[in-house]
Amino acid sequence: MPFFIPLLLLGCPSGPGDSSDSGGGDPAACSTGHTWTGGNDESPLMNPGEDCVACHASGEGPHFTLAGTVMGDMGDPDDCNGVDGVIVRVTDADGNLTELTTNSAGNFYTNDPITLPYTIELDRDGVTSSMSAEQEDGACAACHTAEGRNGAPGRVVAP
Repeated sequence: MPFFIPLLLLGCPSGPGDSSDSGGGDPAACSTGHTWTGGNDESPLMNPGEDCVACHASGEGPHFTLAGTVMGDMGDPDDCNGVDGVIVRVTDADGNLTELTTNSAGNFYTNDPITLPYTIELDRDGVTSSMSAEQEDGACAACHTAEGRNGAPGRVVAP
């Protein structure tokens, strides 16, 4: 069953390090009922749903080869906290497996080398879902937005 929805991310909504972005939003608009309210304060929990890879590539924070957020609903807006404890399995073109676990904001990320293309499987309490196609970009939120881009149906959601 195809699933995909944004894998993490973090991002630079108003530009890297722009302190005018206070973060957060209406928790009632989020499937988890919780939001990130720390603006661009550095944290592994920051800016769920935004494009972490692009922001971090601009020199903000550590470099990521793959990052995203697992959300509770395909239409969750940016800065809604996602789902904690989802195992994200990344299998690269060389057959190397990288397992990541989402944090309390639903974010996951790695700077481990990943040979493209790669596939992704999510596991939550023994229930799995897989992305329907191999991927060539580690910036999950570049496509997995609340509206969906480039053929993505919306956010990366927990199975």
